[in-house]
Parts: sequence; C-alpha cells; structure tokens
Amino acid sequence: MRFKKPKELVATRLKEAGFRRPKLLFHPKRGDIFNRIAYGLVKGKFGIFTEKEIGEELLPGCKVDECYEIKLLAFMGDEKPDSAIVRGRKGIVNFSDIDFEYPLIAVDLSFYNKLLPREKKSLLNQIEITYGVVKDFFTPENFVLTSVSNEARKELEKFFTPYIPFSILDKPEQKEIIVLDPYGNKDFTHEEITPQTLIVVGGIVDSGERMIGSTKEIFPNVKHRKISYKGSIELVPDRINDIVKIVCQYLTEDISLSEAVRQNITRTAKLKWLRKELEKNLVRFSLKGKILRGIPEKLYKQWKEEFELTDFHFKKGAKHIGGFFVFKNTIFEKVEGKILKRKKEIFLLEELKNEDVVKVYS
Repeated sequence: MRFKKPKELVATRLKEAGFRRPKLLFHPKRGDIFNRIAYGLVKGKFGIFTEKEIGEELLPGCKVDECYEIKLLAFMGDEKPDSAIVRGRKGIVNFSDIDFEYPLIAVDLSFYNKLLPREKKSLLNQIEITYGVVKDFFTPENFVLTSVSNEARKELEKFFTPYIPFSILDKPEQKEIIVLDPYGNKDFTHEEITPQTLIVVGGIVDSGERMIGSTKEIFPNVKHRKISYKGSIELVPDRINDIVKIVCQYLTEDISLSEAVRQNITRTAKLKWLRKELEKNLVRFSLKGKILRGIPEKLYKQWKEEFELTDFHFKKGAKHIGGFFVFKNTIFEKVEGKILKRKKEIFLLEELKNEDVVKVYS
C-alpha cells in the first residue's frame, strides 16, 4: 500500500480548519521541516494559535515549505501569516485523532562485529542519517535497529549521546518481515507493505567487497526483495540512508520503484554504471590503421536525458576506456567493410568527416 506523510495528514486538517499560512514562532531545525512539525502537532509538542490567542500581531514571514497549498512560514519575510505554531501548547486545532500508521524501517546489525573499524564508523554515521530520513517521511517511532550485539550497543551509546533516540528490537514481533537484498528473487513492491510490515536493511559497510551475498543470512526464512532499476541493481546506491530514502519515497509517492531509484542515483553509482555501459556498447571503427571507439548519438542522448549525465560523467567514463567519440548514423555511409578481431566486430572506414562526429571525449 501507499502512505500519506504526516505533513499531508496535518495539512489536510489545517485546510479544514481554515488555515493556509501558519508561521513558526521559533527557528526550525534541519530536515523536512513541515513533516517534523506535523509530527509535533499531532503529539502535542506544538500548537496552532491565532493573533487573538497570542495577544500580539504576527509579523510577516517567508515560505520554508508547502504541502497541499498550505504554506509553512518562518523567519522574516513578506507573507502575512494567518496563524502561528507555538512550542509546548496544544492550540486551537485538534490533531490528536490523527493516527500515524507506517511500516517499521530497521537496520540490522548482525554483521557489526565483522566490520573493520572504519566500516563501523561509517555505519554509525549512516544510521544517524537514516534515522533523519525516516523522520522526513514517516515518524521517529518508525526507525529501529535489530540484531544488536553487546559490542554494537556500547558503540551506539557512545555515538548517540546522551541516549540512543530510537528503539532496539531484540526479537521482532512483526509477522510480516521483508529484507532488502540485492540478490532477492523478486523486486520490492508497495503491494506487499502494510503498517504491520518490518522492512529490514542490512547494516553492512563492505569497503573491500568481502561480504557480497551476506544479506541472505539476515532473517533467512522471510521474504527477501531487491531494489532495482528496470531489473538491474547496478544503479542502486549501496549506502543505507540512500536505500531507505528510495524505499520511503516509493511508498509515499505515486511513482514506480525504478523512478524512485532514478531520482536518487548517486554520482558514484552513475559513474560505475556508465563505465560498464560504455564497455558493453562501444562500436569499433578502423581508419588508416587506427582503432576508433564510438557510441551512437541516439544512445548518448538517451543516457544524458534518462540519468541527467553531463560532460563530467562522460569524461570520467572516457578515461576508463581510453577515450571515445559520439557518432551520427551517417558514419556508416563511409564504411567499406568489416573484420572480426579478437571476437570484436570492427568497421573499416573509408573516411571520417566532421559532420559525422557529435562529440569527442578523450
């Protein structure tokens, strides 16, 4: 199933109450401001008030976020607020009947003791960022850790001071558990997700690729599903926080899993994918005894548009394969034959004109 974010539920209630431009009377923190404020409104940490209840004029503010035509204002600006959000008071709009029903997102630490010191440090940083990602889409209560050893718990207590802000599940009680596994036999789908689902991401930071395939050992008797882009895992980032963002975005927006992946492809993943695609799709030409490597213009444009690739990416990819050029189909009008060398097809060019070449990357 799909889920509405806390800010979408709260924005609907604000619209019903006749408020369109609430202003924060305090400085917002980082992250998805509206979503985190929405959570606080429902939990009674913040309240909505008008100038009448506050007893003073509300100064204009600037828009810091918007949801369902509700503009969230803060700081100084030129938009006149119609209400204020105040800390520590419940306010005149009742949000207490709004239920937050979302799946749990877990990072599993089964392999923590096998990680190198620098990998453990990276994992703790990724856990912290992932916790923020979950708060940006769901609520703080929807992030947990599983399979935490005594060593891992001690390191967590040192890292998160003065206390660990999320729950640790010794034995998950959820009947429906899905492990995100790059080698899962099926793609992850929202159709299998309910508020009672526990979605598990492996806490594996593998700088040396020595733990490939280890995810299959995490809750081995439950469903293992993969995140992919049109069936391929090449473009899926390996950082935990990036994976969780893809999952949360997919579960809260009307988009496909592939589109969620596409919108969150990292620069590293793009370069890794591009190097492989260049090697796979190179067309080889021979001109006066010199081998030229090329990519069809149509494929080049498709990659640029689909993955927002720039000259930066293509220059990096070119270094990996010794350079290439982008050619128009008219180049084949100059082909006078072809040969097979080391099982690779090579087209023999009679000549090469400038109008046949779109771009050269060396």
